[in-house]
Amino acid sequence: MTEIRETVRQHYAEAARGAGCCSLEGESSVFGASQYDEAATSVLPEEAIIASLGCGNPTALAALQPGETVLDLGSGGGIDVLLSARRVGPEGKAYGLDMTDEMLELARANQAKAGATNVEFLKGHIEDIPLPDNSVDVIISNCVINLSGDKQQVFREAYRVLKPGGRLAVSDVVLSRELPPELNAVTSLWTGCIAGALTERACEEGLVAAGFSAVSVEPTIVFDADALAELAGGIPVEHFPAGVDVATTVTSLDGVIRNATIRATKPGGQAAPAIRVFEPALCCNTGVCGPDVDEALVAFTADLAHLQGLGVDIARHNLANDPMAFADDAAAKAFLQVAGSAGLPLTTVDGVTVMTGVYPSREQLLRFAGLPAATGLLTVIEDEGGSCCGSGGCC
Repeated sequence: MTEIRETVRQHYAEAARGAGCCSLEGESSVFGASQYDEAATSVLPEEAIIASLGCGNPTALAALQPGETVLDLGSGGGIDVLLSARRVGPEGKAYGLDMTDEMLELARANQAKAGATNVEFLKGHIEDIPLPDNSVDVIISNCVINLSGDKQQVFREAYRVLKPGGRLAVSDVVLSRELPPELNAVTSLWTGCIAGALTERACEEGLVAAGFSAVSVEPTIVFDADALAELAGGIPVEHFPAGVDVATTVTSLDGVIRNATIRATKPGGQAAPAIRVFEPALCCNTGVCGPDVDEALVAFTADLAHLQGLGVDIARHNLANDPMAFADDAAAKAFLQVAGSAGLPLTTVDGVTVMTGVYPSREQLLRFAGLPAATGLLTVIEDEGGSCCGSGGCC
């Protein structure tokens, strides 16, 4: 782990000096396109934006609230810490943790330029967080955990410092299956956020083993062979082991590497109600299918993501691909027997029917969860990508 850590440290020290992007040997990478709202970043120093090395926008995924304490693992130039500080307000606190002196120097300079007083940047490793037990409401991270040589220790530490009921909201790179062993030793693939990435299943199992509940790993962008070929073009040929055919390897990895949003909750705190939404048969359910847009589904998908970011126990079940959920739930089973699928969607709270025939609004969902309506003012910004289907059929 020491060798990996030093390699990563040197790479990101150089990135800080050049305020460059998360890339392979200096080439602009497909992993550098983070999803930030221009209105939010317009108030930040340009150096913080330029030095953004991530693959998503965890500050939006976490749906941060005023007064919360948030910790960014691997805070780099500070963009996510500074955005978090604005969201949690003067009564809240935003910590950034990084092991690279050059990044910390850049982040503190950006903090001074932004005039952020509720921010503190700490030097340390994400495997050994220099904060007390049960001291943080939210942990975020942006394409950093994949760089650790001991990810299970990162999960354990995240669990330790989170308060009961605290939540983790991470943007990172994951794999649908393991990489070929010969690629795991390619240094450029480690510093480029690929060789160290966990499979989706390993990530879920690791978080559960650390004690987390409500774990989800949701791919947001899947990289095809063309995107991977572009990425591989930035790696010197001599960095690959002898005998590795780059073109063949790229083809074999089509769809294996993806950006994802990773969420989990530390159990405890006030018991939260379980909200379940049972939907009619849809081949997919985001509401966008080419030019055909189902506004109700689009709104509900965004509202669902928002509440999940708040750590709410909420899930949706589609009759087409999850029929057992209907069979196993007494309220849903009884509803189908009486009203049939034409009466869906059905919303239940702790097994009690609260709505039928329409999707609940964000305000209604927040009320079902026992949260104030003001919690819904922050909008979740998700990575774009993928295809889907609404009520008009499949793409």
